[in-house]
Amino acid sequence: MRLTRSTALAVALLVPAGALAAGGGPVKNAKYSGSVGPGYPMTFKVSASGKTVDDLVVAFEETCSPGAGSVAPKFHYGTLAITGGKFSGTSTDQFGKTVSDRLHISGSFSGRDASGKVTDLAKIKSLPNCTQTEPFTAKVK
Repeated sequence: MRLTRSTALAVALLVPAGALAAGGGPVKNAKYSGSVGPGYPMTFKVSASGKTVDDLVVAFEETCSPGAGSVAPKFHYGTLAITGGKFSGTSTDQFGKTVSDRLHISGSFSGRDASGKVTDLAKIKSLPNCTQTEPFTAKVK
């Protein structure tokens, strides 16, 4: 079947712009793995329905506070909703009474690839607060 220019134009006007983007949303029922910033590992799964990110684990060590360790702690997230090909969430860890660390992630999917940023807010009682943001990328395994 051959489309005329006017038919092709009419179809283009009816299709939302995001629907024509290469790659689309996440791969359903897939495991993604990747890295944050200088190479900290991250892994997660996309549900069979493609509507949630599950089992997200991100290793991250902020370096803007003195005395950063040599092993990046792992942050575990609850289930995160995927809306319009995007997801976000926060994980908080408390280390004793004087240190808290909040790691926020926001990302988007383009098929087999995911990318975005991770922002860490570290609060150490005896030091100024430290905020650090790093990009992440992940791919279907």
